[in-house]
Amino acid sequence: METPYGATVTPAVPATYNPSQLVQYKVIQGEDVTYPISKVTDLEWDLQQGRTNRESLDNLKSTVRELEELLIELYNPNYTKEEALKQIAELFGFELTKTVTVTGTIAFEVTVQVPLDEMDDFDAHYKLGDELTLTSYGSDVEVGDWTIENTDVDWD
Repeated sequence: METPYGATVTPAVPATYNPSQLVQYKVIQGEDVTYPISKVTDLEWDLQQGRTNRESLDNLKSTVRELEELLIELYNPNYTKEEALKQIAELFGFELTKTVTVTGTIAFEVTVQVPLDEMDDFDAHYKLGDELTLTSYGSDVEVGDWTIENTDVDWD
């Protein structure tokens, strides 16, 4: 840390620092005044959360100011609705997408090893229902539900 005079100061942990020490402090909420007791570590956590919340609030205020300026600019009739929506989405950092459901049919062919003593009782529909899965590779596609409707076995 640098001081206004150009000197460099390195903060040091005091020899008497005790993070488990109990501290009593004053809290004023409106007309009410209380004197709670907390551990130093709890106070440090609360202070860090306060700093984090303050940073988030400052970022959100900045984004709102940018949105206000953008809305004034986009009020110009030369902008299309699509251009305006794209710029607003870009400001907030998200893509304009819509989730749709696609229903289709998938044909498949699998090879299954069937023990000879189970040939008479083999149920391909049951076997595939237990061992066949359908997944997607991309994060844009989510497999919600699937069923096996028809199974034919070629015994040749």
